[in-house]
Amino acid sequence: MPALSIIVTSYNIENYIAQCLDSVVNQTLRDLEVIVVDDGSTDGTPDIIRAYADRDPRIKPILMTENSIGGVATPANLGLDAATAPYIGFADGDDYCELDMFEKLLNAAEAGDHDLAMCKYKLLDESTGELADPAEVNRWNDLDERSYELDVEAKRDFLRFIAVPWRKIYKRSMIEREKIRFPIGDYFYEDNPFHWFSIISAESIAVVPEVLCFHRVTRAGQTMSTADERLFKIFLHHNTIRDWLTEREIEEVYRANLFAWVMSQMEWISERTPKELRETLFDCLRDIYSQYDAADIEAALVAGKKGLRAKKLSDSLAKNNLAKFNQFLDGRTRSNNPFMDGLYHLRYSGVRHTAGLASQYVGRRVSGMGNLTGRRNASEFKLDDVMFSLAVLQAQIKQIEEKLDTLVEKQEKD
Repeated sequence: MPALSIIVTSYNIENYIAQCLDSVVNQTLRDLEVIVVDDGSTDGTPDIIRAYADRDPRIKPILMTENSIGGVATPANLGLDAATAPYIGFADGDDYCELDMFEKLLNAAEAGDHDLAMCKYKLLDESTGELADPAEVNRWNDLDERSYELDVEAKRDFLRFIAVPWRKIYKRSMIEREKIRFPIGDYFYEDNPFHWFSIISAESIAVVPEVLCFHRVTRAGQTMSTADERLFKIFLHHNTIRDWLTEREIEEVYRANLFAWVMSQMEWISERTPKELRETLFDCLRDIYSQYDAADIEAALVAGKKGLRAKKLSDSLAKNNLAKFNQFLDGRTRSNNPFMDGLYHLRYSGVRHTAGLASQYVGRRVSGMGNLTGRRNASEFKLDDVMFSLAVLQAQIKQIEEKLDTLVEKQEKD
C-alpha cells in the first residue's frame, strides 16, 4: 500500500499539466500513488496524462469522456473513490508544488496521527509571473504551535482559512468514516463545503508554516477569473453546509461562523459585481438573510470580525432595501464622520485593525499640516513645527476620546 494518494484534477490545461505532474512524480516522498482524473478535456491534456502514465507505474489515469457538471467535484470524488493510501492529497492540474511538499505534510501528520496537515501557499499571476500572498497570510501569525487538538474554538479558527484542498492532506479513514465528498451540482467552489466537512470532522491538525505550493491565477478559462453571475452560485453552498450541520445537530454551534462566511463571500463578490447584476446578487443574498434574525447578524459580524462594509450591506439586506444596497456599492453612504467610522471599526473589526486605520488617518492629517506651513520640504521641519503638530494631535485625540465615550454610552443605551 502506498503511503499517500495524490489526486490530480485536470480540464483543458495542456500548457500546464506537465509542470504539475513533474512536481508530483518527482516528490522526495517516493511511496505514492498518483490518481490523475481528467474531466473530459478536448485539448491535448489526456494525451499528456497517458504519456506520463506509460513512463511511471505510480500514475493511475482516469479519463472521463465528457465534461461533468459544475467544477471539480465529480473528478475529485472519482479520485477519492480510487484512493488506497492512509492519507490523501490533492493537486490542481495547472498548479505546481515544491518537491518536498508531500513528505513534509505526511511527516507532520504521522508524527501525531493527525487527521489533517496544512501548509502555506503562494498565488502565481499567470499574466505577470509575480508571486503574491493569499488573503489569509496574516492568520498564520496566530499559529505558534505545530499541531492543534480541534475543539470547537480551534475549529472555528481553522474554518476561517481559505478553503482550498490542495495545500492539505487528509486521513482517508476520516474521509470514509464521515462520508465526506465534494457536493455535485451546477456550481463552482465546491471546496468550501469540503473544507467545512473535513475541519469539523477532524480531531486534530498539523501545520507546516512553509510555502510549499503555488496556485496559478488569472489564467484564461479558470473559475477564479470569472466575474459574472456564475460567481453568485457560491452562495448555494450555504444551504449545503447548513444542512450538513443540522443533520449532526451542531448547526447552532457554528451558525455565526457560517453566516460570517457568507458575509466574507458577499464582500469579495460585491466588489466585482457590475451594476446590471446587483439585483441578482441582492436576491441571492436575501434568500440567505431571510433565514436569520437581527441577533444572528450581530453574532456573525462579531464572529467574522467584520467592519463597515459587511454591516452596511447586511443592514440593507435585513431590511430588504435594494436601493440602500446599491447606494452603498455606489459609494454614496460613506460616513463623513471619522468618529462614527472609528466606532464601528473598533466594535466590529477589532483594536488592531482600527489602530491601523487611525494611523493612516492621522498620517494624512499630519501631511496636510505640512502643506499648510508654506509647502516646505519635510526635512526642513523644525522642533517647533513638530511640537505644534503634536499639540494639535493631542487636542484631536482628546476630542476623539470624548466623542468615543459619548458614542459608546449611546450605543449601550440603544
